[in-house]
Amino acid sequence: MKSNPMSDTPKRKRLVLCMGAHCNAGGRAQPLYDHLRAQLGDPVPAFMAHGPVYWETANCLSYCGAGPNCVLYPDDVWIHHADLPALKAFLDEHLGEDDEG
Repeated sequence: MKSNPMSDTPKRKRLVLCMGAHCNAGGRAQPLYDHLRAQLGDPVPAFMAHGPVYWETANCLSYCGAGPNCVLYPDDVWIHHADLPALKAFLDEHLGEDDEG
């Protein structure tokens, strides 16, 4: 049986940070945004993405009471009540980020 080369290709990961009114109340999500920007570059829409990981912001991920929120696709892994140490641990676990920032 032939293997499908497309199934052997790792899927690109997409990280979405909520910057909506509830998640960013009092600027709570801003340090997360700043860290992602420093680690992954500027957020970009999917059609401009390159590389194995890209990220973007959302106005709402529909978990306002649990914010700040971030989700990683296609894994569908969420982080709620995110702060900077939790985000760094999340990135290290799911993206293999090293501790440069």
